[in-house]
Amino acid sequence: MTEWLIASNNQYKTQDLINCLAFYGLKAIPYTDKMPKLTFPAEQTDSYAMNALHKAQFLADKTGKGVIADDSGIEVPALGEHLGVTTKRELHQDVEHSDNQTILNAMKSQIDRRATMISTLVAIAPGKAPVTVVGRVSGMIATQTRGSYSTGFDKLFILPNQQHTLAELPDNSRLPLTHRGQAAKQLVAELRGV
Repeated sequence: MTEWLIASNNQYKTQDLINCLAFYGLKAIPYTDKMPKLTFPAEQTDSYAMNALHKAQFLADKTGKGVIADDSGIEVPALGEHLGVTTKRELHQDVEHSDNQTILNAMKSQIDRRATMISTLVAIAPGKAPVTVVGRVSGMIATQTRGSYSTGFDKLFILPNQQHTLAELPDNSRLPLTHRGQAAKQLVAELRGV
């Protein structure tokens, strides 16, 4: 398959995933390049994999094309059961602050700043069983947002033995280090020849 559709209405996530896949030699485009914007099924609260599968299957059924979907989140031990699979939904409840600022506010008095970012990708090609992979990176939450090479949690996330946030690293350095980059590497390896 020469070109995959990304099953997402989040333009930043879509572009990041396209960049990650391209880094490993797989071409993907926003599904909206081929059709009008759709409303995807509501996400569940129990599984990254099921959320990604539902998005991928929904778009694959609509288009008959090869589709890749992502469900991702951040898990922060100091915040207990919050975030994870419901990361965006929880953060969007704070309408006065950006997602990153909401996390920084919650972490103000926390000494334990450990965090893990997780990306689960599901690819569905016509006539093939879904392929699911998981990328996971652990690090620390910075005390303020930094960097302009990327968006989202990359501005907060510092890998072990690094002084910089992911967003302070250019794409050629950053992409292989991210949760989505790790997942993309695995997915491209799985899809060789599909």
